Amino acid sequence: MNKKYILCIFVVLITITNSSYASPAYSKLMSKRVTSIPMSITFKTPSKIGANNTAKILDDDNNLNAVGKLDIVKNDGSSDCCTASVIRTDNGNIAMTAAHCLYDFNTQTWNSEAYFYPGYNNGQEGPVGKVTVKDGYILVEFTENPITYDFAFIKLDYPDGKKLQDDTGAFDYDLDIPRDNYPVNVFGYPIDGDMDCAKDGQHLCEYEGLSFDMPPDVPNPQSYRAITIDVGQCSSGGPWVRIFNPDTKTGNVMGVSHVLW
Repeated sequence: MNKKYILCIFVVLITITNSSYASPAYSKLMSKRVTSIPMSITFKTPSKIGANNTAKILDDDNNLNAVGKLDIVKNDGSSDCCTASVIRTDNGNIAMTAAHCLYDFNTQTWNSEAYFYPGYNNGQEGPVGKVTVKDGYILVEFTENPITYDFAFIKLDYPDGKKLQDDTGAFDYDLDIPRDNYPVNVFGYPIDGDMDCAKDGQHLCEYEGLSFDMPPDVPNPQSYRAITIDVGQCSSGGPWVRIFNPDTKTGNVMGVSHVLW
């Protein structure tokens, strides 16, 4: 399958849901309908590019640069925070996050600005600094169903001819989500929730544990997956990575955290 069509076919990822439900956390499979319609925006902001269930803070000298902090400026001028991750594409400057990090479901409007800091950790911007989000992509279905379709893609304003993924690394992605129980690594910059880390929005935190299918008494249990913790605000859009290799910092993104508040 040619990954250059990612914005059209990446609709079989799962959205991980946490604080929108009672603990334990749940996830819902995204629609596999090929008729899903993408919506997009070009943000009119100048380029600003700088050169065993556990949770932990990643070592400051061992940052996972494919994951980064996403700063949001809303239409009313207030700020918000999310998490995003670089995924491997032909373009090389694509990351994924949660749709509500780009589009305000309550007001049905796009946010005004977004900035990505790949490798952000311990208050440090990371190896390439601040990168402006140039374009955002969601599915139009999100405007009616903010849980099932809460995933998005961002195109980053990186220097012409360069690929961000070459400087930060990138995750592959799953287009066929396996069932049953298996390990997953979840990343984010929480300011609350259940991760055992600083939870100050400045540290990249990791949850490592089993993801599992929902019990049969849940409506449409085949459409959900779960972990046992709430990963916290500002972890929205953070990747759930299957077969993560901590040495090579590679793995397959199978979904993103959904943390509405």
